[in-house]
Amino acid sequence: MQFDCWASILKDCARGKSREHYISDGVFDGSSVTAVGLPWCRHEPMTIGMKSAVAKILCGKHNTALSGFDAEAAKLSKFLVTNVLDEPLAESTIRLDGRRLEKWALKTFFNLGYIRGLHREQPNRLDPPAHLVRHLFRNEPVIDGAGLYFVTGKVSNQDYGPGLWWNVIQNPSNLSEIFGMAFTFFGVRFVISIPSVRAEERIAGLGLINGFDYSSAKIIYRPSNIGLTSSTAGLKRIDLEW
Repeated sequence: MQFDCWASILKDCARGKSREHYISDGVFDGSSVTAVGLPWCRHEPMTIGMKSAVAKILCGKHNTALSGFDAEAAKLSKFLVTNVLDEPLAESTIRLDGRRLEKWALKTFFNLGYIRGLHREQPNRLDPPAHLVRHLFRNEPVIDGAGLYFVTGKVSNQDYGPGLWWNVIQNPSNLSEIFGMAFTFFGVRFVISIPSVRAEERIAGLGLINGFDYSSAKIIYRPSNIGLTSSTAGLKRIDLEW
């Protein structure tokens, strides 16, 4: 029996079709989430119910195997909500598994690409590269350059909220070729890149997007730590183990 599962390249699908939250429900505390980038909310943020943000894009076996990555992203989201929104004056540190967080970003990117949700004009679904599918589910190593990048910038509790904003990164000479996505997660900017080459220059080349200038930001591949500093608030430190 064939399943509509983006991990079917592994040839070990099982337990039938399942309803995958393409924006992980466990990461967001509540029944809804603000999103930007889906075909119906490409340019303006829209609040959508988590129960409706699902699609049959993974089999039961592969859906369940990704839950640990969602849990790592949920730890980061709760830390940011507590320390940026609720208790901005306190100092706090959290230690996270960088590879699990990176895999959460990869699987979210693949989910959105598979439902053609990376941008309004995306003509075809994005089938994840086989070696990255094996990396997600079988821990196959990837070549330096593919994975998670942190982008420096300001985080403000004035307009802060639980949401996920993203912009696709494409080949300017061939828009059907997708390299990754830049995304803002609870106010913090990241990029997930899938080619096996370093992507700092390509990310800087994004220029101005939604009022943020990537060309003037510091871009760090697989950062060991992220610090949120302010003259009036306590230091928030995110340590990442790789």
